[in-house]
Amino acid sequence: MRVFKYLFFALLFLVIAFFVYGFFFLEDKVQVSRSITIDRPANKVFQAINSMHHFNQWSPWAQLDPNAKYTFTGPEYGVGSTMSWQGNEEVGSGKQTIIESKPNSMVKAELFFDGQGEDPSWTTYQIKDLGDATEVSWIFDADFNGNIMGRYFGMMMDGMLGPQYEAGLLKLKNWVEAQPVYDFSGFSTEQVKAQNVLYVSTSGNSNEDLGLVIGEAYSKITEFMGANGITFGGKPLAITRSYENNVWQFDAAIPVDLSSIEGETGDIQLGQTYAGKAIKYVQKGSYSQGEASYALMDAYIEEHGFQRNGNPWEVYANDPATVTEAEILTYIYQPIK
Repeated sequence: MRVFKYLFFALLFLVIAFFVYGFFFLEDKVQVSRSITIDRPANKVFQAINSMHHFNQWSPWAQLDPNAKYTFTGPEYGVGSTMSWQGNEEVGSGKQTIIESKPNSMVKAELFFDGQGEDPSWTTYQIKDLGDATEVSWIFDADFNGNIMGRYFGMMMDGMLGPQYEAGLLKLKNWVEAQPVYDFSGFSTEQVKAQNVLYVSTSGNSNEDLGLVIGEAYSKITEFMGANGITFGGKPLAITRSYENNVWQFDAAIPVDLSSIEGETGDIQLGQTYAGKAIKYVQKGSYSQGEASYALMDAYIEEHGFQRNGNPWEVYANDPATVTEAEILTYIYQPIK
């Protein structure tokens, strides 16, 4: 009995010591942090991490459970972007949501892990612009709010989470650096004014000579203008209505200084162009660059997080018959919100 008594008091002492040490010497708040340098500008890195919808592109846990189920809600980028998951024991279940986002500077997400109570944890991505390179710090913060067991668990957090963060940051680096680097020097954002235009709705197959199609449309408009004494109010333009299966449906238009037309006009209509915020791209050289220019426009919109707000249009800024091919200028506009 005496042996059991000693064992009881020894165990009691250990339990008391366990709680006393945890209460007085261990911290409620725990932070784990890892950093890496990525050889890309800060805006490219910010775009990559400012979305929970794309988190699995570089997540260190994405490959641990191929059968895990993911649900993405909220906007694709920025505050409210959310990923929920259900996986095996290694991946667990939970939800993380971006709650703060500062362009090219910081992204903060709130995490809830199933089975760990109602208190959230937080991850923060600090971005430091180094010019052509960017330093990214992935920081995890938890507050155990006096939970002794949680405090002891916090002692192991750096050893458990740190290597995962290092692996994830390396995947982020490889993913971002593998993406193409674009030259966006020809882009700007403008507030454009509406113009009254005479236009003809037409279409053409991109496998054919679209120059003939648009030329025929402009001929109809200019003949009508000449017959009715209407003067040019700006450079000719083409407003895209759709582009599917290599068929371009568009309005060939010429700005004019009038607000109404009377009598028989045939295919020619009077309308007004878009007014508001738009991206402008200056294409220099052959019109055959169009497909590449629109692909570059797509990349610019995605990288800067813009939302389209209508159909794009092209302004033919000079006459290809009077300049060299290298000097041909086309202004491509895309309305945005």
